[in-house]
Amino acid sequence: MKILDSHIIQYIQQIRQQEEQSIVLIPHVNPDGDAIGAALALYHFFSPEQKCNVVLPSAFPQFLSWMPSANELINAQKNKKMARELIANASLIVIVDHNAADRSGDLEAYIQQSKAQKLMIDHHPEPHYPVDMAYSHIDVSSTSELVYQLIAQTEPQTLNLEIATCIYVGIMTDTSNYMHNVHASTFKAVSVLIDCGIDRQGIYDRVFRSQTENRMRLTAYALYQKTEIIDELGVAIIALSQSDLNQFAYQDGDTEGLSNMPLDIAHVGISILVLEKKDETKLSFRSKSDIAINRLAKLHFNGGGHRNAAGGRIQNMELNLVVAKLKEAIWNDHELIIQAKEYANAHKL
Repeated sequence: MKILDSHIIQYIQQIRQQEEQSIVLIPHVNPDGDAIGAALALYHFFSPEQKCNVVLPSAFPQFLSWMPSANELINAQKNKKMARELIANASLIVIVDHNAADRSGDLEAYIQQSKAQKLMIDHHPEPHYPVDMAYSHIDVSSTSELVYQLIAQTEPQTLNLEIATCIYVGIMTDTSNYMHNVHASTFKAVSVLIDCGIDRQGIYDRVFRSQTENRMRLTAYALYQKTEIIDELGVAIIALSQSDLNQFAYQDGDTEGLSNMPLDIAHVGISILVLEKKDETKLSFRSKSDIAINRLAKLHFNGGGHRNAAGGRIQNMELNLVVAKLKEAIWNDHELIIQAKEYANAHKL
């Protein structure tokens, strides 16, 4: 277990005893299952005693809308005035599942202006968010696992079915159903969540087996028509334009998990999803074994992340130019080429 600083334990225990406190939980922009799971778990942890709100910088995926109290999430893009007022009047702001101010989207300026105490809970490398307190560790599966550990060290008696369900969703989605970034502590936490009575099969079905027809067809189209494999390197690149997405009535979350799928090919050790959105192009990097993919995201695409799972973004560049830049970056990375070739050659069928 990642030991929480004693002053953070005391602060959380103290603030939970003061009913007049106002707490705002802020996940990262374009929140995923871990960000939503961790935020909602904290919402249920604080809500019985305090005024607590989850303010999202942008919309969350529809396939998570069944989660306990998901209907209470506040989308700042649709409720700007409310979001601004909640942040301005907060006693405590918790930065959830991100470690850089620009990942708060348009809420960044409001957060910096607020006089609230600020706590960051996150598992990404190289944290540099300007906060008063931080619970930050990279060798855990997810921020949701850190939330479990925080609750276990502060008020373990509060762990209930709603909290456990939210934490489980976060861990399950951020590890791609326990396929990567899993530690012994992860399974210890999950065993406790199971003891709380979570419906593991029901959660899995709701997250992974509740696709719309459009999402299923988009996935098939992306894999069949839009996946390029650089065979000698074992690198797969899926590039989807805004037009591609519109063709299948794209909704937030429809490409969740798509970046992992080419890794099912035996000799493919690197998979990259390039997604053209309205204001920017997003890149999701995934890799197998010891292939370090986060360096590519950090050096060339304003991003970063874990060794086997990272993200990046680039603005004001056409999709074909982004793909060209990506390929150039790969071929110019001598260390990455060695790792990729070794993996591809060792696993070709």
